Amino acid sequence: MKKKIIYSVIAILLIAAVVFAYIQMNGNPIDKNKAKESLEGFLEQAYPDMDYEIKRSAEYGWTDGTYLFTVVKKDPIGVETTYMFYVSAFEPYEVFSDTIHESSIDKETSEKLNAEAEMYILALLQEKVPQVDQVDTDVEVYNNVAEEWTPQLKTPKPILIMLEIEKGDLTKQKMLEQSKAMQKLLNDESIDYYLAEVGYRSMVDGEEDFEYVSFTPEQELTMNDVN
Repeated sequence: MKKKIIYSVIAILLIAAVVFAYIQMNGNPIDKNKAKESLEGFLEQAYPDMDYEIKRSAEYGWTDGTYLFTVVKKDPIGVETTYMFYVSAFEPYEVFSDTIHESSIDKETSEKLNAEAEMYILALLQEKVPQVDQVDTDVEVYNNVAEEWTPQLKTPKPILIMLEIEKGDLTKQKMLEQSKAMQKLLNDESIDYYLAEVGYRSMVDGEEDFEYVSFTPEQELTMNDVN
């Protein structure tokens, strides 16, 4: 009887070890399904008219906690194109990159328009906030769609705007007021952005330190947004 109990315990431990090893190498099936659902939601929102298939098999990256899914895009004429998507294996199951978007970018035109957007936005914001000394954007377009950047240009994805200001003796209240003014300027120009991040630069113990104010076009800024 004792031997049977011992054998049973050993068998259970062996099964547990095999299951643990499988999950370590292939991921949790529940998490895998949720990651796939997250990717499906992302694709449906970003490309509602696209005909696609997500392959059942997915590689699990146990070192970085991601699933690598294969997405096959089907064109109306029957041409299939394969894209790879990394999705986090943990909640909230974030899709890390949009490879369909990235493969479609006209890099040369995007770089040109990006430089024009940065110059335009810098001049615009300095009208009310002359302390702005740097603007970086990520304008990305497909197939040489525009000869020049204008505030009316609608890109495949709204842009990110990153700003730098020398903090000096600016108070948090002043930083808030500046951010509100910049938000209004951007919105009044109908610039298609999803987020603006203002970095207030200062020197602390000989090293650069930043305080940030981030805002979306619709956000109602408060003192809590000055970090």
